[in-house]
Amino acid sequence: MMMTTPLSSSSSPPPASTRTENDTSPENISSSSFTMRGVFVGSGSDGMSDPRVVNVIKSMAGPNAKHVLYLGTATYDLPNFAQRQTQHFFGGNYTVEKLDLVHCFPSPYEIEETIGRADIIVVGGGNTLYAVDRWKTLKYVIPALQKAKDRGCIMTGGSAGAICWFDGGHSNAMDPETYYAFRIQKFGIQGADYGDESSSQGEMDWKYIRVPGLGFLPGMVSPHLDRIQSNGVLRAYDFDRVLLQHPGETGIGIDHWAALAVDGDDYQVISLEDKPGSVLTMEDDSGRQVFSPEAKGVPGVWIKRVNIETGKVESTLLPPKGKLSNYLRPASYITHDEKAMAQCRLENPDVMRGRLTVQVARENASRGQVEPVRG
Repeated sequence: MMMTTPLSSSSSPPPASTRTENDTSPENISSSSFTMRGVFVGSGSDGMSDPRVVNVIKSMAGPNAKHVLYLGTATYDLPNFAQRQTQHFFGGNYTVEKLDLVHCFPSPYEIEETIGRADIIVVGGGNTLYAVDRWKTLKYVIPALQKAKDRGCIMTGGSAGAICWFDGGHSNAMDPETYYAFRIQKFGIQGADYGDESSSQGEMDWKYIRVPGLGFLPGMVSPHLDRIQSNGVLRAYDFDRVLLQHPGETGIGIDHWAALAVDGDDYQVISLEDKPGSVLTMEDDSGRQVFSPEAKGVPGVWIKRVNIETGKVESTLLPPKGKLSNYLRPASYITHDEKAMAQCRLENPDVMRGRLTVQVARENASRGQVEPVRG
């Protein structure tokens, strides 16, 4: 089934000064020989708290897997979010660790050792841009994750925890409900012990943007594809809009209750069929499977590309199993939403960077160098 959207004028390749082509930055390295092992879920706490999803992760990791590492950077390392997304790993043979990267500056040794002993790495949902920026600030996190990927560690997570492993994502990073200040005000320092990190349906004034990931796999991921969040826009429709602005990339849309399990070049779609989703089978002789904007079908995963010749976004339902290389390909070029990301960073600044600035200013003030920062 092909779902099409008219191509906007922004779909033409941008000038070379505003795009990257075949560079060596992490998000633009897309190998055609897929080696990644992971499970990428359409939702964070909802998906990762379902034992069926976790059982797939455990099966991929194998009987010798012992160490699970949770990275909750995207939800600011608030404890209750961690508990929901790792609850089904407790007990048995597993030891669950958390590495707080938001409220402290771990040493390079601690980062490398903690990530280095993990058999399964779970990245929590939340604000993808904040998480990836924070990892870049700490410098040693991304190289350690790269080493973990190269040795066959299972990399997993939902929502932001799915986006981060790919070139980039269709993200709600500009949704104020994903900001640190909102989370603390609403949930306190423990975080929520219910619901998902994705915001509830509403009519707030914000837009989805493309944010960078780590580039371990090619493509732009849109989680919660079948959901409407606090800006009142169906994510699947807006994903088409963003892809038209980034036609050099392949889109991967994952429904809220679906997951994409990847083992090298082999993939499997995980569909929790007792949950709602976008894949609707027509009640006629054709038996065609079409996209349901009202989520009246079962969960699934969709591949999207901009057809430059026809000027439309083409959507194809990903079959239950197959070869990843038949559907994903390296980006021909990647365009960065620099202005939007700059606004997001201004509205949702790095917590510890701000505190460090205050600390340095006060120390300098004590030496008579500058006035201390107030508030």
